[in-house]
Amino acid sequence: MKLRYYTPAKAWTEALPIGNGRLGAMIYGGADLEQLSLNEDTLWSGVPKEFNNPGAKDVLQEIRHSIFNENYLEADKLSKKMMGPYNQSYMPLGDLYIQFYHGDVVHSYERTLDIKKGIAQVEYKVGNVLYTREIFASFPEQVIVIKLTSSKPGMLNFTSKLSSKLKYTSHFTNGQYEIHGVCPEHVDPSYYGTENPVIYGEEETTNAIKFAGHLAVKLQDGSCQIDHDGLHIHQATEVVLYFSAGTSFNGYNQFPSENVKNPVKIANDHLVGAISMSYDLLYMRHLEDYQTLFNRVELNLDSSLLLDELPTDHLIAKYGATHPKLVELLFQYGRYLMISSSRPGSQPANLQGIWNRDIRPPWSSNLTLNINAEMNYWPVETCNLSECHQPLLDFIKNLAQSGATTALTNYGCRGWTAHHNADIWCQSSPVGDYGHGDPVWAYWPMAGAWLSQHLWEHFTFTQDEQYLHEEAYPVMKEAALFCLDWLIENQDGQLVTAPSTSPEHKFLTGDGQLAAISQATTMDLSLIWDLFTNCIEAAEYLQAGE
Repeated sequence: MKLRYYTPAKAWTEALPIGNGRLGAMIYGGADLEQLSLNEDTLWSGVPKEFNNPGAKDVLQEIRHSIFNENYLEADKLSKKMMGPYNQSYMPLGDLYIQFYHGDVVHSYERTLDIKKGIAQVEYKVGNVLYTREIFASFPEQVIVIKLTSSKPGMLNFTSKLSSKLKYTSHFTNGQYEIHGVCPEHVDPSYYGTENPVIYGEEETTNAIKFAGHLAVKLQDGSCQIDHDGLHIHQATEVVLYFSAGTSFNGYNQFPSENVKNPVKIANDHLVGAISMSYDLLYMRHLEDYQTLFNRVELNLDSSLLLDELPTDHLIAKYGATHPKLVELLFQYGRYLMISSSRPGSQPANLQGIWNRDIRPPWSSNLTLNINAEMNYWPVETCNLSECHQPLLDFIKNLAQSGATTALTNYGCRGWTAHHNADIWCQSSPVGDYGHGDPVWAYWPMAGAWLSQHLWEHFTFTQDEQYLHEEAYPVMKEAALFCLDWLIENQDGQLVTAPSTSPEHKFLTGDGQLAAISQATTMDLSLIWDLFTNCIEAAEYLQAGE
């Protein structure tokens, strides 16, 4: 159950991920310069804002008229008037660097990710000295822990510091190296070519999310000096670094500037708690917590086979998906990533889980509801990680609150709806910046129906009747009410959805042109059937229990 490589990562996509649901890091494993790309799951651009479009209701009848008259290109054009703003983006917190002073001539190099233990390791030699690193993200203590050792006394000499692509300042105080920063108030998607895509507010008055990253050290021997350039370690044998972070995010509908949460205090409190423990205790608590989840499922496709003693990238090149042990590894790696990016109390896993290095990441690294968010969580119940489902279930409840306003404002419907994309601010309206987007991906009001499936699935696996009665069924019922109002009769007296899209798929019109908007796509009707069926079964179950 290990990913193994014999060279450091040359790119972010080759680095090894760790996470505890809230904090994440991508570990490059450089011998002379280690880099951890850091994330905190509530670090997003933007603030709560009005994203609904009252004009959508005004154009609804016109677009339906075009659809029923098979004027699909006109329907596409009209649908642009139904769009709202683009979502905000998931932000990178920064980077943790460790610059070693032993040079870059190394041998016997190996880096691994042990997915059974939830720990990454780097090992190499300089001359006859063996250097090792152990790195894990602790859920119980909410810190990232890095243990560095040398096989001979006093051979650890390095400087460690933090930096960020966001606006930040560095500080050193109380034995800690800190960065304090702020997110942009607005970030345009990377595919949207505007002149000013990243907008920061005034430093003293900005409403955007603020953050803090704190780095501390515990020495077995040697010495440490701290200044604006970082933590400087001299002639040590064993060193433990601790990283913590906090943000001012205080809920999807609250302005972070209403400073209820102090990111500096949050980061400091986690750090103080972790430093008070020995490394062995920290690791033991991490291992017990992590393996409580990971060890629930075993997969053995062929016990007679063993993998060659090759690094993982070589094994993949040699076997692809043909070796059962690689399939087992991939299956368990998926469970590892879910545990690492979605834990009770965290945000749900986004397009990149919890890991992102870019200010303008691909597709804003948001929650894409037309399949990606659902796909992230499809295996969670069947793979015995029900607790990891909770962040998405909590998010759906919040999104339903926003979605009720969208249903009424945009369409004059009861219940709640959401569309193709969402962000930490629970935007439930269509994206597209009021006409820039293409309806083939920007317009799709069926997210409420599909997300409700997760509420029902969680109940079917847990059989938690209180959860069904108090949380799941009320949200499912409101999603169904929207669908009841959204369905209309077409020319043949059939109940259909219109406007309707099959997400990210266009069709050929009668005259050979590509269009997105039509009526009664199979996806729409399948999701509505599923939602109605689940609601009926839930209602019958709850009635029987009374």
